[in-house]
Amino acid sequence: MSGDTFKKEQYKKSRSLWRSTRLQSDAVKSFISVLPVIILYLIISIIPAVFAVYASLHFIPLMSPTWTFVGIENYISVFELDQFWGSLWRGLIFMVGSTIIQVSVGLWLAFTLNDISIGQKYLTSIVFTAYLIPTVVVSLVALFLFDQSFGLFHMIGSEWFNLWDSTNYILGSNTWAMPLVILIGSWKFSIFVTIFALAQLRSIPSRFYEAARICGANRWQMFRDITFPRLKGIILTVILLRGVFMFNKFDLIWMLTEGGPGYATTTLPLLAYQETFQGGSYGLGNALAVMMFLILALSAILYFKAASPSQEAEV
Repeated sequence: MSGDTFKKEQYKKSRSLWRSTRLQSDAVKSFISVLPVIILYLIISIIPAVFAVYASLHFIPLMSPTWTFVGIENYISVFELDQFWGSLWRGLIFMVGSTIIQVSVGLWLAFTLNDISIGQKYLTSIVFTAYLIPTVVVSLVALFLFDQSFGLFHMIGSEWFNLWDSTNYILGSNTWAMPLVILIGSWKFSIFVTIFALAQLRSIPSRFYEAARICGANRWQMFRDITFPRLKGIILTVILLRGVFMFNKFDLIWMLTEGGPGYATTTLPLLAYQETFQGGSYGLGNALAVMMFLILALSAILYFKAASPSQEAEV
């Protein structure tokens, strides 16, 4: 081997070694950069989930430190609870009703804000402020407005529209409790849909609509061929997100009705809380939580297969 050839081989080897070392260094740096996120995710999500599954396999009196392994007995007990199927059904009603209203109102607000030309930024900021209001504040205001003695909404419903008796506490009505809880929650969380939809609407290039007008397209045709195809993925995504969030919603319902009257607004999250802290069975409460996760996971898988929201969003 000549000297020049030997030098070339050595150069190639050293260059290859340098590249591999650099790749390894980049990999280490990348891992270190995402390590805090991984640790945070483990602490917030994975470890509590594993703990919940482990606790669900034990009989755990709330006021006793003794854990007794019972296997799947807690899961069998879940299906034997008097209120399990009723709470599941009410949770589905709350989820579906809330999602339909939130998506409808949220899209309407997004289209309205997108079409406004004067003061658009200020109106958008005002609308988005509703999403920042804490749920406890929304609940306290709603309780005040539906108070049977001096509540404005109570007076409007009873005296103007004769929907209920003026002496009745309407959030304590079996007929009206669930619809009103759905409406109160939808007032706040519809803005979530508006945020996503408005961002997508403003990302559509204006030249698309200009070209469509030149070709003689009307508003419906522009919506059908330009707007809706680009909104479809966002709509499918927010339907999934709002459905999951509302199925798991606890704070709003608890602050408004505590699951009452009777069990009229008791959903699975409230039932799990009641069995854990009022019934004193920590293991059974965790079994209910795991069942909720399994129901949502199965529903999400079926939804992804049927609707493919991620692919639509990419399109």
